[in-house]
Amino acid sequence: MALATGAAATVEQLVAETLQAATNPSHEIVQKAEAQLREWEQQPGFFPTIARLSMRRQSRSAVDAASDAEVKVRWMAAVYLKNGVERYWRPNSRQELPAEQKQQIRDVLIQHYDAEEVPQVALQVAVLLGRLARTDYPRFWPDLLPTLIKQLQACRTEAESGAECALQQRILLVLHYVLKALASRRLMAEQRAFEEVGSQIFSYLAWDIWAPLTARFLQFVRKEESVALSALQRCYVVMRSLRKLVVYGCAKPYKSTDHMNFVEQLFQRLRQCLELRYELRMGSMTPVTSSILTELERFILKMMKTLNELMERHSISFARFVPVALEFSFHYVFHEGTALIFDAGDRMNFSTFAIQALNMLKGIMLSGNDTISAPADGLSGMSLEDELLAGAAQSHAKFFTAERVTYICEKIVTHYFLLTQQELEEWQQDPEGYDQDDGGGDAWKYALRPSVETLYFTCFTQHSQVMIQEVLRFVRRAQQLQLSADSDLKAILLKDAIYNAVGQAAFHFFNKLDFGAWLTSQLLAELRVEAPNFRILRRRIIWLVGHWVGVQLPRELRPLAYEACLHLLRRQEDMPTRLAAARTLNLLIDDFEFMPEAFHPYFPSLFEALFMLLHQAEECDTKIVVLGTMTLLVEKMSEYIEPQALQFIAYLPMLWRESEEYDLLRCAIIGTLEQLVRTIRDVPEPMKPFLYSVIKLSTDLQQHSHVYLIEDGIMLWLAVIGNSTALTPELLALCDHLLPIIEMSSENLRTVLQLIHAYILLDAQAYLSRYGESFVAYCVRSFEDIRVEGIIAMLRIFETCLKTDAAMGLRLVQPALPFVFQQVCLKQEYPMTMGWYLTIVARTLLIDQTVFMSVVQELPQADALARILDVWIEMFPMVPDTHAEKRKLFCLAFASIFGSNELLLARLPHILQLVDETLGEVMDKQYAVAEEGAAKTTPRFYDSLVIHDEHELDDLQQQLGSGGGEDFHSKGYSAKTYHDDRHRQLVLKDPVYKIPLTEYLKWQLQSLQVQLGAQRYEQLMRSVVPEVLERITMYIEQTVPKACVVCAGSSGTGNGFEYGSGATSADDTLAGGSVESG
Repeated sequence: MALATGAAATVEQLVAETLQAATNPSHEIVQKAEAQLREWEQQPGFFPTIARLSMRRQSRSAVDAASDAEVKVRWMAAVYLKNGVERYWRPNSRQELPAEQKQQIRDVLIQHYDAEEVPQVALQVAVLLGRLARTDYPRFWPDLLPTLIKQLQACRTEAESGAECALQQRILLVLHYVLKALASRRLMAEQRAFEEVGSQIFSYLAWDIWAPLTARFLQFVRKEESVALSALQRCYVVMRSLRKLVVYGCAKPYKSTDHMNFVEQLFQRLRQCLELRYELRMGSMTPVTSSILTELERFILKMMKTLNELMERHSISFARFVPVALEFSFHYVFHEGTALIFDAGDRMNFSTFAIQALNMLKGIMLSGNDTISAPADGLSGMSLEDELLAGAAQSHAKFFTAERVTYICEKIVTHYFLLTQQELEEWQQDPEGYDQDDGGGDAWKYALRPSVETLYFTCFTQHSQVMIQEVLRFVRRAQQLQLSADSDLKAILLKDAIYNAVGQAAFHFFNKLDFGAWLTSQLLAELRVEAPNFRILRRRIIWLVGHWVGVQLPRELRPLAYEACLHLLRRQEDMPTRLAAARTLNLLIDDFEFMPEAFHPYFPSLFEALFMLLHQAEECDTKIVVLGTMTLLVEKMSEYIEPQALQFIAYLPMLWRESEEYDLLRCAIIGTLEQLVRTIRDVPEPMKPFLYSVIKLSTDLQQHSHVYLIEDGIMLWLAVIGNSTALTPELLALCDHLLPIIEMSSENLRTVLQLIHAYILLDAQAYLSRYGESFVAYCVRSFEDIRVEGIIAMLRIFETCLKTDAAMGLRLVQPALPFVFQQVCLKQEYPMTMGWYLTIVARTLLIDQTVFMSVVQELPQADALARILDVWIEMFPMVPDTHAEKRKLFCLAFASIFGSNELLLARLPHILQLVDETLGEVMDKQYAVAEEGAAKTTPRFYDSLVIHDEHELDDLQQQLGSGGGEDFHSKGYSAKTYHDDRHRQLVLKDPVYKIPLTEYLKWQLQSLQVQLGAQRYEQLMRSVVPEVLERITMYIEQTVPKACVVCAGSSGTGNGFEYGSGATSADDTLAGGSVESG
């Protein structure tokens, strides 16, 4: 369909029918309609047509405009246009709408938006206008705000007509979303532009709209409720706009009289509205009164949020109101004003207001750190900013006296920390939901208990001495209060509040409270009381133990804590208490001082109790908590886990099936499986199909759940490969997912490369023959785009290919060699990266010199070989001393090309100097008796990197330390995996660790002498530094095979020289000037 042809009415009718179909209950009809709309999006005139359809124009009759079908079409058109703005409106986007179409849409919206009477459609239109304003105002739509203000000025605030009031409310709603969008812009110039807008309209909105509407509401609320409700609804909308203008529309509100007077008015109106709310609640409740009460509470909260945001963003401006704000918030949450927000039975009826007031008090308390002290001669001579801050400091000090802080502490502990009847009912009705730990993050902004706890902790940080003394007084009171099974609920709740107060600030009581004595003398006894109401104390006490684990819980008392956890994990205990015990157990075993030997006697019983809790839990979050504790137990108790692991493993497949709709729970299950696989090493055969299916699902990019599971799935996969002894067809088939993962994103590149490395070590022939070429091709494509760490990881895999199967590895890696050699020629990389490039060059040279020369000839530089040799010689000294094996590899490669080539002969003195330095690093001394019966010993040398068996490999690994660890282990594996064993076997096959450097050097120098002739050879040797040549000759002549029994560094006599088992001589290993790995 071409929207540019045909009658406009026909076009609109067709689009309207399609929009109406998009609201049909039938899924198939909706899909067809959406497909048709997507097809029309590219047609000229489509979005202006949509804009016209979203408007209720005066030409339509009131009956037609209010019909259900018409409303649905307008609503869907507004939604579709709003979503289209995201894709087609932004300047410079690929599918940006033409300027004339944009202007058509803007004209239609600004002309007809105020005619919409359906609130849902009006809201969508207002949001749409806000999004357009964010992009177009003021550059492309400069008359937007002037038009809105002009329309608003045409409405009378004191109007009694319902239509006129509704029109004013719709204009205010659009104005709010426009201002909200403009306030969200973050560029400095845009923020300054919004501040200019704020300076122009703030006074009008505050004093000509908000103030009269608020007064009108208060005037009519007791006379004509419908008039009052209309005024309050408009007042709420304009308050939302004023909030943005106060917080974001003025850089320095303290310099604006209008802003300061407005904030002062907010405190006055808040007091009036709170009093009015109380009166309305106490009076008779009609439907209109109920609506007024709901709107009034929203209005109060909006004013409180405005004050709190002003305090956070403009602390200097708010400093003027610190005395008023302190008295206000304290009065309503701690003093006489609490009667307005609490029922007669101490049940709070306006918790959202209390949260805002508590947060205001906390913010002011914290802002005391930023204030300054007033000078001794008063405030004269200070800047306005310093004067405001100094005044706030004086108010802060005057308000927070020791008596006031003590009073606040007492109210928090004895009032706000008490469990309410509502919380006890939630405990009873939804045990698992009640105990969810939601106190983290920003919960203090939205929930009452976290906000009280945050204020309480802030009191400790700001007034620690007073708070510590007061809470210790409560502790003594709790110790004196002896409870029994018959004690009333009130006493139990008080103790629970006191224990909560101690736990919330546990670190402040270090060396101030003997928790161990308190635990043994009272708390453990209260844990054993089985009365129904004592479940409150049992849960709180075990929670308190968890909070003291990292503070001052003596090691000798930890067995008592284990026993307490075991006691509270019983099946007959209620769910919140069991979950609290599980969390405390997690803290106990994750502590630095945890001793597996001391925990072992309790381990079987505790693991069984946790397993039972996991089986009985129904909520996803509960299972995650328990599973996390069990996973940590598996990790910490790896030496003792196998008897319990089998039952646990058998349950996990069922839990996996039950968690199909809960991706976060599946993440926890995968983490548990990974820990189990790493711990038990030998994976049971019945478990393997389940593991493979989990890995397959979590790494399949076609599954929607891969977004949540892929990272944990790869780590599980890595653990499975590390503990596998053979490459089964199922394991090999999983590799179909590897390349798609890293082609989609480099986020998991590191772990995927570790996986590929592990596969090559497991079975290089099987993996490389199937996936080797595609992997190398991916690397060649990616070299230019990935970071240095990724390139090094790929080069490490290339080296492993060359070490495991030299011929096959070189054939596979050959397409990447031109890039590697070219990087060496260019010499633009850092030494570490260059060291890895040169490693690949050296391995290639040792395996096949023909391939080496063919790659050199492919390079664009005519003198490529000379450049490579020069860079190699120059970069050689930059190889760290901790990488002696790499220096030896380079020397073997250099020695392999000793010949009559003039390029090489010209650089031979430099090469021999590098060889001399390397020999000094890798050759160690051992002593033997020169002649039988003689007293003196003669030093002899051996190649310390030559390894005969795994015992010598362990010794060498310890000598190399972290620098050589990369040759023996890969990250993520412990020293007990089969993957580690394969690493060790690969090291034993490496020519670097098999061939004595001096023997190979001797053999190659002899070959060079034969090629050059004695005279030319002697002439060449005279160009070498005499000391260098002398040391090399000494090393060659005094080298002996590494003895099985060596007294290294000792001057005592040896037992002669013997070849250890597996010793390899150069003549047996080297042939034709090349060395084939493996």
